[in-house]
Amino acid sequence: MRASKAVAAFDSASGMLRALSRFLSGRDVPAIGQLPAALEPPLTGLLGGLNLLPSAVQERAYAASGWAEAVPRRRIGDVRSDDLAEWVVGHYPKRRYPVIFVGSANGALVHLAAALHAPWLPQTLLLPLRRRGVAPDDPRGDLAAVADAGRALLAANPDLDLHHMHDPNQDRLMIAGMTYFRVKWRRLPEAYRRFVREHLAPGGLLVGVDCTLSWPTTRVDDRYVFQFGALGDAEPEEYHRGGPRVAEGAELEDVAVVDPGGGPGQ
Repeated sequence: MRASKAVAAFDSASGMLRALSRFLSGRDVPAIGQLPAALEPPLTGLLGGLNLLPSAVQERAYAASGWAEAVPRRRIGDVRSDDLAEWVVGHYPKRRYPVIFVGSANGALVHLAAALHAPWLPQTLLLPLRRRGVAPDDPRGDLAAVADAGRALLAANPDLDLHHMHDPNQDRLMIAGMTYFRVKWRRLPEAYRRFVREHLAPGGLLVGVDCTLSWPTTRVDDRYVFQFGALGDAEPEEYHRGGPRVAEGAELEDVAVVDPGGGPGQ
């Protein structure tokens, strides 16, 4: 399966990769690099029209657009880590750079890389996986529904770790029809090594970027972890036990709060 079809275009890491690589090529970044510049004005008008629609219609359109990007479950085992790495390095102009960054996604880092005219090679990419029939507040159901797909992905890619994420707070609309498989390389892939050898200027710097933020996870297998919730305004305890803010938000959204029963991640 082509990497460009497997990686989520809506993810922040993908957006930052596109934005930085286009900047280094002297190009603008309309619609975070997903569309040609000529399509930006009509797209802006279309989105403006969508904003006038009822909220429920907007939400369905948003969820449907994300689902269309997601990988069919039967195809997830066809994804290859080497292809993902080649896809990343293929974004950048083939020239020498004084600095190359490798590692965690970070918005401030991308601004620094742009100022230094330096590429950034992400350590992690998001592969959205199509999945139906699981309520957003059912993390156990999500894990049970797609664990076999996660194992198939890892069996085909021994150099990857899988960080399976389920966040009913920040990703509520999207996870109605998909789940998030965030893959991370265990070691520097060959395409990255080759890019550094061929494009780091003599005497240049290779900078590793490490994110030290953490969140509770459940280990499913040796290279497979499940994460319920994510960094944001809500705390881990609120995901698992609820609280006044959760109850208030559920009331405003007119949704039922489902007890996850401790949920994966405990």
